Amino acid sequence: MMTANPELPPPTDRIGDLTEPERLVIHCFRHWLAGGARHEMLWRRLTYDLHTSNARAALGGLEAMIQLLTAHAHRNIAYHHPCCPCIGPDEVGLLTLVTAVQRAQPALAQLVAANFVRPSGTKMLLAATDLFAAALKRGARELPLRFAYCADVPADIEAEPFPAPTFH
Repeated sequence: MMTANPELPPPTDRIGDLTEPERLVIHCFRHWLAGGARHEMLWRRLTYDLHTSNARAALGGLEAMIQLLTAHAHRNIAYHHPCCPCIGPDEVGLLTLVTAVQRAQPALAQLVAANFVRPSGTKMLLAATDLFAAALKRGARELPLRFAYCADVPADIEAEPFPAPTFH
């Protein structure tokens, strides 16, 4: 599959097609949501990939993001198990959110955040995402614009609310 802009990697639904920083983001979400011993595994991975202070900041931002998504979601958010080779639409959305925040694309970040949370949680979600994305960037884990093609989001686009409440 070709993209309109040849320097942008094409969209994909396979973990194996992602860059290492993108795989790290998906890995973080999935392992944190899996809970239990996966939290310790995630901490070890982050301290290996990033400096300890960046790992601590990334984990704090990730935890805050997930708490905010849980508290303010206006629909169920689907995700795959840690070992699944596929990427779902909501995982693509979360990856796009982190990319947009990391690359200072506020209109896109706002649009994607509104797809997940009620208006009362949008600013907090963006702030938590900034903690996570900035820690990754300080650790030289910059995300490509794979899913963030429309950096210039029209101002008149509104996210459609969905009634379901939390992660499943």
